[in-house]
Amino acid sequence: MPQRQAGREPIYPWVVVGLFWLVYFLNHADRQIVFSVFPLLKQDLGLTDTQLGLLGSSFQWVYAALVPCAGFLGDAVSRRAIILAALLVWSTTTISSGMISAFVPFLALRALTGAGEAFYYPAATSIIGDYHGAATRSLAMSVHQTSLYFGVVTSGTLAGYLGQRFGWRIAFVVFGAAGYLLAALVAKVLKEPARGRVEAPGTVSVIPLGRRLAELASRPSAVILVLCFCGMSFASVAVVTWMPTLVYRQFGYSLASSGFHATFYHQIGAFAGVLLGGRLGDRWAVRTPLARPWVQALGLLGAVPFLWMLGRSQGPAAVFAALALFGFFRGLYDSNLFASLFEVLSPASRATGTGLMLSAGFLVGGSSPVLIGRLAERTGLGFALATTSVWYFTAGILMLLCIKVWFLADVRRMREAISTR
Repeated sequence: MPQRQAGREPIYPWVVVGLFWLVYFLNHADRQIVFSVFPLLKQDLGLTDTQLGLLGSSFQWVYAALVPCAGFLGDAVSRRAIILAALLVWSTTTISSGMISAFVPFLALRALTGAGEAFYYPAATSIIGDYHGAATRSLAMSVHQTSLYFGVVTSGTLAGYLGQRFGWRIAFVVFGAAGYLLAALVAKVLKEPARGRVEAPGTVSVIPLGRRLAELASRPSAVILVLCFCGMSFASVAVVTWMPTLVYRQFGYSLASSGFHATFYHQIGAFAGVLLGGRLGDRWAVRTPLARPWVQALGLLGAVPFLWMLGRSQGPAAVFAALALFGFFRGLYDSNLFASLFEVLSPASRATGTGLMLSAGFLVGGSSPVLIGRLAERTGLGFALATTSVWYFTAGILMLLCIKVWFLADVRRMREAISTR
């Protein structure tokens, strides 16, 4: 949308966030379905825990392989077209997953779902960054992020209920069909903004891929932010993948109840944390660019004891309380995830940086379902999940190092690069 038109429609930047909220809700709902019906898949298809873990890992690995391409394209072609195509692809593979009766083709479709979903986030985040400046960027991205939590809870609960009543296949068909309806709404409402319309209106153009990669590599803070995301992803993917099964096995809940309890407390805590962190990041950033990474460091280190507790506590009340508090601190981290990255990368490189960050995080995170599954076969699922707290602690220490040594200098370099164009 040209800047002149945007000025006539000041509410439209938030309309975009609302539209993307729906798309990202479905994005994560489609991912979560399979985890809530693990026990049914195990029985129906005769799978081991390692094979169940591979269903989660295949998605993550393909996503990791393709999301850099999504980032490269997001800085070069129409982001609106990318989002529409991605939504149609992952909705088609989700429906198809409900029609499979063997492990190998099911695994292939989960991988293809990852391929479709990989192309959404870099383009969407870049568009949000163009519609929202420093005063609202963290909050806008935080509101967008809350759809993840609602998507996981809704899908986890509904997929468990539908699986219990009608069989596991129907959930894939229901959520996949919803994607086609949402694609029609996106096609009607979404407008492509000018790149850099907030910070450098009219001066940002597409630059060669090599220059974008060189900018990312020359910013130590950007590299550290990617590494921190890898640590967070390993633990968080393990929790999302295996908590429904842990609740089902350890406490004897039904599939629907397991899907609800394993997701609701975690995601409602994250919902509170991400909104608080987004608001705090925006208000504090007026005084110092270090505000956003400080909020993230607090989230990473604050989550560590509760991540350990959710795997080692014996009673359901303690586990659900740990899930809620872990979710709250995870939300603080999520709230400034890409707002921090955008502090050190210029507008012309942000989709590329987002894609590479997601790729690294999903590559590492994609290993956790199968690795935790294998460890669980030897030590028990609770202990295996508790060990992932080490990843959050390591990421928190790296974030503190970034704040102390590199972040301010990289912010200055980004601002100087914009002002000289």
